[in-house]
Amino acid sequence: MTETVERTGAAFRLSERALRRTLGVNYLCCQFGKFSLMPVLAVMLARGSGGSASAAGFDMFAFLMCVGLSSLLISRWLPRLPYAVSMAAGMVCSGAGFGTLAFTDRPVSVLLALCLAGFGNSVHGVLVRVLVAESLTAESARNTVYGILQIATNAAAALGPFIAGVLYVAGDNRSLLAFVGIAYLAAAVSLLVGLPFGLRPPRTLRRIDGVRARMRTLRDPQCLRALALTAVGAFAYGQFYSAFALFVALAVEPAMLRAVLLGGPPILIVLFQSGVTALTNRRLRAGMAPQELLAIAVAAFGSGIVLLGVGLPVVAGAALAVAVFAFAEMLFGPMVSIAFNRLTNVSPITSSNFQGISLTTGEALGSLSGGAVFLACYHHGAGDWYWLALGAATLAGAGLHFARARITPERPEEGH
Repeated sequence: MTETVERTGAAFRLSERALRRTLGVNYLCCQFGKFSLMPVLAVMLARGSGGSASAAGFDMFAFLMCVGLSSLLISRWLPRLPYAVSMAAGMVCSGAGFGTLAFTDRPVSVLLALCLAGFGNSVHGVLVRVLVAESLTAESARNTVYGILQIATNAAAALGPFIAGVLYVAGDNRSLLAFVGIAYLAAAVSLLVGLPFGLRPPRTLRRIDGVRARMRTLRDPQCLRALALTAVGAFAYGQFYSAFALFVALAVEPAMLRAVLLGGPPILIVLFQSGVTALTNRRLRAGMAPQELLAIAVAAFGSGIVLLGVGLPVVAGAALAVAVFAFAEMLFGPMVSIAFNRLTNVSPITSSNFQGISLTTGEALGSLSGGAVFLACYHHGAGDWYWLALGAATLAGAGLHFARARITPERPEEGH
């Protein structure tokens, strides 16, 4: 295979090296746009709505749901365009949606702008997973690409709050939103330059999976385990930026230490993701199933949560939990995508949508629980019991997978 693309008849195929480079640059740009805005988006929305926390919360919920689910609305049309066009269009939609926030504070306009931004992110995310699945057959190769995307995402997550702090001054959002818009436009350009226009989803993807095909897949034990593990892991992950952030704010006094604890996972992932990727690649090549590694990630999330409730000194327990959470996330992110790539009874677009649904549902419910239930428990002196109960439930979810996997082993990947 050549360094960039090879052509067979009318079909183009991107090389692994070119795919890594293009998607790595693309993710770095678009995630810088996203994570430079997310730390202050709720504050920005509340200020624009006259201080209404409920309006800001509804807007954030609508945005997150659109990120996870809105591409379902156009699934039948996504395979008809070149990857470069549809993915770049998604980035332009996101940039335009966020950029519009600089020119309006009307509730309906703000909601529509956020939905447009979420829609662009959703289309882009689905097609990235389809492109990786269709371009690479070996799971270790896919894992390497997903690891690179994880590093790019967390590099942006680590630096984004500092960019927000510099550009969002005294409630003036224009400089920050201009930066966000430019970042998304740069992400679109990276795709138009890095992906050949002859690179299209296979014609077989134009077959629309009907309701019966989707229901058959949902009854498949492999699909059910992937959905369940992803939802449980996402629920646990959702605790970090809700319950854990509240716990740190309430129990840790020095502001610098709070910042270190909350900023720890992205930094650890940037530093150690490559090593974890190399380790998981060895396990995949040795025949370990992706869902087994996914279950280990879920168990790690559960272990990190339990550490917060066993009575360790606050800072020591929080620091240990951060380290375990970071390791779990290094496993969880790539393995979710690889586990759903194995679903062969439906098209990659449908399996990618299943992935988005389970991630969005789990994380949204986890954030809701972490923001509401944890606070109620904490103020009634039962904060430790919240962590212990949630950690035990998460560990039980992982253990249930291992028990069921012995009864119905996962099918090996074809050509693996």
